[in-house]
Amino acid sequence: MVIDRAPLAGLVVCATAFSADLLSKTLAVFQLPAGKVVYDPKPAELQWRVLMCAVALAVTVALAAIARRRGIGRIWGAWVGLGLLVAGVLANGVSSYLWSRGVPDFLDPGGNDFWNLADFEIAIGLTGGIVSIAVTAALAYARERIGPELPPSAETAPAQS
Repeated sequence: MVIDRAPLAGLVVCATAFSADLLSKTLAVFQLPAGKVVYDPKPAELQWRVLMCAVALAVTVALAAIARRRGIGRIWGAWVGLGLLVAGVLANGVSSYLWSRGVPDFLDPGGNDFWNLADFEIAIGLTGGIVSIAVTAALAYARERIGPELPPSAETAPAQS
């Protein structure tokens, strides 16, 4: 029996990213000077966050099954992207319960917005997962169109001694 390691990699990424986000928020709240942390008072809506994560998981499982059936192989990027996405979504949801003032944001990417690590995990996970699936699909399409056989010039070339 062959174990697909791609989902396991996604789970490890998820656990690591979730922990890193909560640790970075804790350090920011307790170590940064006053005024450097902005609290986002949005409600946690944890039930909706869990539902979004379940939908993302179902889509990734379905795409992985399709990829396996069509001989495309493992879609590692989709699993890693899912891990980042789920970690960011759940970490921001849990953060509303951990900090009564709201979700701590402390990274300034420019403009008037402040982000935290989970926001970057969501953006990178979603973008990376979609790009990975698109690239894998394009490569599979090219492989089907070109085929595994050698170009005609290589088959008919005389052997050199």
